[in-house]
Amino acid sequence: MPAILLVKVSTNNVPDSPGRWKAGEIVAAVEKNHSFGSAEIPSAGNFYHVTVTNKTLAEVQSYLQSWSHDPTVAQIQSNGDDRRIEVTSDVVSASGKNAFTQAGVEELMTDLGGVYVSHTQTSFKFDITATIEERDEIIDWINQSVRDMQYARRRWYINNAGMTFLGNNSGVVSGDAATVAGFLRDGLLD
Repeated sequence: MPAILLVKVSTNNVPDSPGRWKAGEIVAAVEKNHSFGSAEIPSAGNFYHVTVTNKTLAEVQSYLQSWSHDPTVAQIQSNGDDRRIEVTSDVVSASGKNAFTQAGVEELMTDLGGVYVSHTQTSFKFDITATIEERDEIIDWINQSVRDMQYARRRWYINNAGMTFLGNNSGVVSGDAATVAGFLRDGLLD
């Protein structure tokens, strides 16, 4: 059964934060036979509907992917209880937006008691003094903390051309995946 992407028409009027829904973001995906509430229909002005005629709900779930890091945390050096830890993420944008920054890493280290060593767009290194047992707890904490870094509510969104097209067509478009792909933008390319 075809799937419908529910797209936010306008940005929520709340302070900017990772949880703020923005215009063009895909907030949900449902099957074509879904019963929409009165606020969810396009004529209500809150959401547009993009129907992907040749994909099932399961096949469009990736468009709901949040934009957060998926890190690898590893000890790369040790000397007694002195350890160097490296954190690497492959979920950073091509432009460098939402990459690891020195300020961001140092803020994380403040909570941990580690010492910043260096960073690249996709990784950072820090030193810490810890026993083996403490190291494992630290790695778990860092792993969760970096995973929790969320820069946008959703990674995928409808581009400006798609939003204009939807606005000019009563908030509804229907087509196969190749057609709809022209409206979609991967936030990692920004």
